[in-house]
Amino acid sequence: MIRLIFAAVFSIFVLGISISPGYGQRRNDNYYGTYPYNAPWSIEDLRLKAQLREAKDSLGYGPDGLSNFDRRDPYASFDIPADLLARGEQLLKPTRAERATHAQFLKQPHVGLVRLLPDSKVVTIDELDKGKSNKFRLAVGGAFYSFTRLNHSPWRADLKLKDGDLEVAFGPDVIGAITTLGDVPIDSVTLNSPGVNTLATYAPPLERKQAQSEYEGFKAGLTLAGYTFQTQLLVHENTTYALRSIAYGQSDLLIAIRVVKQNDDGSVLLLWKRIDKFSAPRLKGAARE
Repeated sequence: MIRLIFAAVFSIFVLGISISPGYGQRRNDNYYGTYPYNAPWSIEDLRLKAQLREAKDSLGYGPDGLSNFDRRDPYASFDIPADLLARGEQLLKPTRAERATHAQFLKQPHVGLVRLLPDSKVVTIDELDKGKSNKFRLAVGGAFYSFTRLNHSPWRADLKLKDGDLEVAFGPDVIGAITTLGDVPIDSVTLNSPGVNTLATYAPPLERKQAQSEYEGFKAGLTLAGYTFQTQLLVHENTTYALRSIAYGQSDLLIAIRVVKQNDDGSVLLLWKRIDKFSAPRLKGAARE
């Protein structure tokens, strides 16, 4: 009889624990801490703000004494909310009149009309979200363009407008060069055009040390067949350029661009055309942490 009473009491005790509201719930690791457990958006907000600060501090990212092959990309984990990115893209969108002017060219495949803002006009998402978009600024990406992703995100961008220059090869594990073709119609630029053919036949190195060496060569300026290939060139209106952008393991593109308008505020409007697309090479040798 005593055994039956004990067994009944024990069963009730176990059952009470199992149905307890707190049983099985995850412990609140922030009990002493800074964030409400039931408000994960607070943590996300702080994470986003920290990324914003990091990205803003790195807007001068490019040839700065550090090799592309010795650093990490500060934009790799930078997430811009889709709605704000869409609003920013809308700000950069060429006007209807501008598109009409180049309508015939834009009927072709793998072409585009892009507006770039100087990096000095980049502002934070907070400012864009507070309705200051009428100042024609874009959170983080207005100075960049990716011919692969077809957007202005700095992540894996191929081109950047920096201090009145067009810049390429500014990300980690990226090599490339840009050269001036002169005042020639972009429609006339082909794979065999002088200057373009040199970029087209360039074989990117697969060893990390060699890639770093050739990147430094392009950074200093390399003259081949009468054309100078660099990572940065001054912007000139009504001028056509050719560039090769090689992001190891990601993309390898040969692009022609033409600056059709340069505004007093430093922004530029440019036409672009993809001349060729190559298989993305893969780099051997571990990157330095």
